[in-house]
Amino acid sequence: MLEFLARRTLAAIATLFVVIAAVFFATRLSGNAMDYMLPPGVDVETRQLMVKRFGLDQPIWVQFFRFLQGIFSGEWGIGLYERRSVVTIYAERIPNTLQLFGYALALSVALGLPLGVVAALQRKNLIGSAIMTVAFVGYATPNFVLAIAMILVFSFNLHWLPSSGDATSLHFLMPAIVLAAPMLAEIIRFARNSLLDVMGQDYLRTARAKGLPERLVIGKHALRNAAIPVVTVIGLQVAGMVARCVLVEAVFATKGVGDLIVFATIGRDYPVLQFGVILIAGLVVITSLVVDVLYAAIDPRVKVTAS
Repeated sequence: MLEFLARRTLAAIATLFVVIAAVFFATRLSGNAMDYMLPPGVDVETRQLMVKRFGLDQPIWVQFFRFLQGIFSGEWGIGLYERRSVVTIYAERIPNTLQLFGYALALSVALGLPLGVVAALQRKNLIGSAIMTVAFVGYATPNFVLAIAMILVFSFNLHWLPSSGDATSLHFLMPAIVLAAPMLAEIIRFARNSLLDVMGQDYLRTARAKGLPERLVIGKHALRNAAIPVVTVIGLQVAGMVARCVLVEAVFATKGVGDLIVFATIGRDYPVLQFGVILIAGLVVITSLVVDVLYAAIDPRVKVTAS
């Protein structure tokens, strides 16, 4: 197990280094930040002073090594627009994104797993068909369409919920439901299909032949062997947290990380954009590492194959 974890950790570190190098050079090649920051007609002297102020007058390799030194020393740079530490800027935004995604993930897992099991067990009945119909509708409906529909119904017509902002937990209710809809559909589909794949296996017939009750056959034997695809899809949802939140945060104005990265991309705010992409990459790498460990814990054959 330790060897398995060590190999995955080394691979994660190598992946992060490649991402750091790629995002640094990609941001520099995407355009000059001064073209977006400075107003039209600014004099050459002011432009040169601004370029020198942010260290953009140095050769790109010098900038890259200075960037690496800053990472190891904890200095991620200053935002070109807000003139504040990048870490401070993100520290103000991350709690909103985590709160929004946490509500959505809890809702999708709490409802998706039991509904997926019911859809598998009742696949020939109306209940199973109804669950899968709801899942396909939720998966196919764009986030912004559902968001606008909920705002029109629950905010403008019924006046039950606030339409935007992040002042209270109630402001996150509609965004969380909108964000959870496609995640819930994914979990239902994967849980159902994975459970159907294992329900015809020989070891389940053997368990039933031994006289075990059906709830124990499903709960102990079938669900554990069907868990790996479900863990995978939940891991992918966590890894894509920021990307999933971008549109929802923009519609409901929850002031999270997603819209911050979009603004930094449009304005060529190098430090903010670099930190955001590295943050996303780190989340993906760490989630992949955790999922690998969960694989080994759920199914010992994963460790055997890896070794």
